[in-house]
Amino acid sequence: MHDIRPRPPRRLVAIGGSMIAMVALLAVLVSPASASTRADQVLATGLPNRTLTPGATNPAVTQATIHQTICLVGWTATIRPSSSYTSALKARQIDTYGFVDHHLADYEEDHLISLELGGSPRDPLNLWPEPRHIRLADGTDLGGYAKDALENSLKRRVCAGTLSLVSAQHEIARNWVKYWRLMKAGGSSTPTPTPAATPTPTPSSPPAPITPDAIAAAKAAGATAVCNDGSWSFSQTRSGTCSGHGGVYWWTGNLGPPGPG
Repeated sequence: MHDIRPRPPRRLVAIGGSMIAMVALLAVLVSPASASTRADQVLATGLPNRTLTPGATNPAVTQATIHQTICLVGWTATIRPSSSYTSALKARQIDTYGFVDHHLADYEEDHLISLELGGSPRDPLNLWPEPRHIRLADGTDLGGYAKDALENSLKRRVCAGTLSLVSAQHEIARNWVKYWRLMKAGGSSTPTPTPAATPTPTPSSPPAPITPDAIAAAKAAGATAVCNDGSWSFSQTRSGTCSGHGGVYWWTGNLGPPGPG
């Protein structure tokens, strides 16, 4: 009588080994360490993840409306989202980015395209948890304060007509650190500045009349005065209002009684 012994299921063992290897690979791909590379990218470059935070603009701000919007002192305060909204969004985005540090105070919920440059106030694609301090490998200290300096410089150039609004938005959204370095080095933040197109003035043409509808629109938008050149002021004091725009044409009633300037 022969001693019959079952052969080991070699094929099954081989298949089982392959399945174990595949499961292990998938575990690595979806592990928290993989997701944390988004945070690693921020800490290594100072830049947000382009998929999570590509930037978004405010449709109310265009090249044609900059002097009725971003170039007016106090205008951004009228559209800035509440801290309750940005704090809740910050907490969620810290998790999404995979930051290890979960202290909200260590981050600024930053508008990638700032409100001063026509960025969207509430779109999550334009908001991200920017660490207040980032130390790059070359020793450069980055953070919210550095980006703010670039934003202020770009806004001055846009409002002066030496840089187009679209160009400024592109610089901030694509690689603000690059243009911040150029600015800090004393060069122009753009290699080739793009002046905003301005129509040739016609001295004999009087300014367009300011209608009651225009005054009503300014009041509804929160403006305190309509200037003689047709622009709006959001000043919180009557002293000096419209000083660079020919003076006050009409007080809207949002700051004291309505009436002529």
